[in-house]
Amino acid sequence: MIHHYGCVEVNRGAVQPGMLVKHKDATWTASANARGKLFLHRGVERTYTKELLVVVYLDGRGNGLSH
Repeated sequence: MIHHYGCVEVNRGAVQPGMLVKHKDATWTASANARGKLFLHRGVERTYTKELLVVVYLDGRGNGLSH
């Protein structure tokens, strides 16, 4: 369980490695943003998304929540 202060939808290009992202009703960690894809992982699962807008969890200061 993560403690966050809300979520915001941002452009895929603004997501940095390590940020926590909501994808398919689960929490994923962004690992790379290359070749028009945002690569995500959680544990041993790996996937990517080509969606233009992604949901990022926010910390207490309104920045993207990171691991």
